[in-house]
Amino acid sequence: MSNRRSTFIPGLLLILFGAWLLARNLGWEPPGLDVLWPAFPLIFGLAFLVQYLLGGRRDTGLVFVGVAATLVGAFFFAFTLGRLPWSQMDRYWPAFVLIGGVAFLAQWLSNPGQRGLLIPASFALIVGLVALFFTLRIASPELVQQASKLWPLVLILLGFLILLGQFFRGKRDEDEG
Repeated sequence: MSNRRSTFIPGLLLILFGAWLLARNLGWEPPGLDVLWPAFPLIFGLAFLVQYLLGGRRDTGLVFVGVAATLVGAFFFAFTLGRLPWSQMDRYWPAFVLIGGVAFLAQWLSNPGQRGLLIPASFALIVGLVALFFTLRIASPELVQQASKLWPLVLILLGFLILLGQFFRGKRDEDEG
């Protein structure tokens, strides 16, 4: 079974590359690597997800890498296919933070017992959404100015939540003991 899995991706890549070359030889000009390069992280990510599914769903780290690489490839396709302009990448960079949050969330969903993954998932999703909100200029300049002054409140709140979690965990351990 593992031999089958290890030959799946190389076989798929040979088929895709051969089809691309055949199309060129028959006179059809398929998109070049300048457009298709995001397929590499996308296929890489899908390969990790397939490996996770075929491997008995034991290694949840494969889910994180698989989801992250697949989403990065899809995100870059939006640029290479002309849906988003490269000149505005400075406005869309929070998508990378969101991709990390989604990847942590997917890893947690593959094993809900790993509750610790919810912390980086939540943090990345919140930071990514807030940053996207500001970089896309959805927020007013006054709100941006206030947020730039008050953002440390997020750190203070996160610290309180961590301490609160430790307090209740300690109480629960005392009650069980």
